[in-house]
Amino acid sequence: MTTFRDVPAGARLRGVAPIGPSLVGITPGLDNRAVRMDAPGFAEHESRSLSGSVNWKLENHTLTSVTTWQDWRFDFLADFDGTNLDQLGAQTNGAFHGGVTAGGPYRSRMSTQELRLTSNGDGALTYLGGLYYADSRTERSFVRGPISNLANWDARSGNQTAAAFTQAEYRLTPSTRVSAGLRFNRETIEVDFTNRLPAVPASFDGRSRDDATTGKLALQHDLAKDVMVYGSFATGYKGAGYDVSTGFNAARVRLPVAPETSKAWEIGMKSRFLRNRLQVNATAFHTDYEDFQAQSRRLDPLTQAYENVVTNVGELRTRGVELEIQAKPVNKLLLEASLAFVDAVIKKFPNTNCYPGQTVAQGCRLINNVPLQDLSGKRLSNAPRTKLNLGATYNFPIGETGYNGIANVNGQYQSSVNYDLAANPLADQEGYGIVNGSVAFLNPAQNLKVTFYVNNLFDKSYASFVGDNYNVFGNVPVLTQTLPRNSDRYFGVRIKYHF
Repeated sequence: MTTFRDVPAGARLRGVAPIGPSLVGITPGLDNRAVRMDAPGFAEHESRSLSGSVNWKLENHTLTSVTTWQDWRFDFLADFDGTNLDQLGAQTNGAFHGGVTAGGPYRSRMSTQELRLTSNGDGALTYLGGLYYADSRTERSFVRGPISNLANWDARSGNQTAAAFTQAEYRLTPSTRVSAGLRFNRETIEVDFTNRLPAVPASFDGRSRDDATTGKLALQHDLAKDVMVYGSFATGYKGAGYDVSTGFNAARVRLPVAPETSKAWEIGMKSRFLRNRLQVNATAFHTDYEDFQAQSRRLDPLTQAYENVVTNVGELRTRGVELEIQAKPVNKLLLEASLAFVDAVIKKFPNTNCYPGQTVAQGCRLINNVPLQDLSGKRLSNAPRTKLNLGATYNFPIGETGYNGIANVNGQYQSSVNYDLAANPLADQEGYGIVNGSVAFLNPAQNLKVTFYVNNLFDKSYASFVGDNYNVFGNVPVLTQTLPRNSDRYFGVRIKYHF
């Protein structure tokens, strides 16, 4: 659900139609759940999948084949401006009238095949090697209208990945092991985009291929029977892609979103104490990214609205620590806790879009008549510094019936984030925490489980995205927020039965 978070005085749709009449009975704010639209929206999902694996036992090896197939379909219709105002009249100087909606069908299909040969036995050397292939196809149509003269396009994109990989582990001593892995990846992407706007019909198609090799080296040592420390270095790769969205053009065909690469260092400990009643895992990490792929907001020259596009951040660094604890003080009670502290900083991103209304004093400057800013040294968007999870699970018998009960309570907290890569201060979400609870009952045969649950017990409201619609409402910072399902308290019953 998308609602108004803040509407300053003087906001006018396209700078023409005052927004006030559309807000009668609506109070913008963090807890706003009311919205007025031109047409009821909808979202429909349908997914199907198949997977299978076969293992052949050989004399000294095991040959494994894994095959998967997925088919996902999605269709939606959404109000574009979140009001019932005459946007078409304001946008076309009265040539047309009515509201504006956006949507269309989307289908994604993917099939994969992996062959893997693994060594058998418990010798000092163990290893595996394999081949992998994936083929994914996406089809999407999009219309912003309803008269279709604002955006109307069809697109098809494809991705084929072929890879060869190997990994081996060698036991140097009974307590020390070294492992190494290597993967060669060849990725081919393609796109076919047709802009169906009557004024500017055009088609673009392209194809690009990229090869990459990644690897990992790790060392493990057992300090004691149940205490292991480790260190590792790994390189990573995320392939190039075509950002298929409104405004796609020949330049995007020539310059697809570049591949993302990374170098990661990690040290940690995995341990058990008190006869396995206490488990403690700790990790410290540091990762450097080149051409980090992230969503950014771009001003569409036709609609004068900011839209989400995928872009490359020049250089990024993340580092932090993670701690996981599990404790079982008595047999029926399990306590769990995890804490993550992550510092994600943009190291180099000198020329990127300014956020709406950003001034020279706030870092926005004209370069070749284009407003740009330097984000080097800024925090990465949508990356909370702190995440905390706490949980408790209690198992109990129900008299002499043979039935068992499971009670669970868990809570999650995350610190504040900013949802705009351009660091718009209006796109902040303060830190928040939610608590969930459930009680489940199992029959003596353990094949029937009935769970009564409540999510967001204390009805804490929060947003999964905050957007500034500055250019839609006459250069006034009108904020909208996307409210996920879990931002409201809800309860229900889940029933599972195993045949």
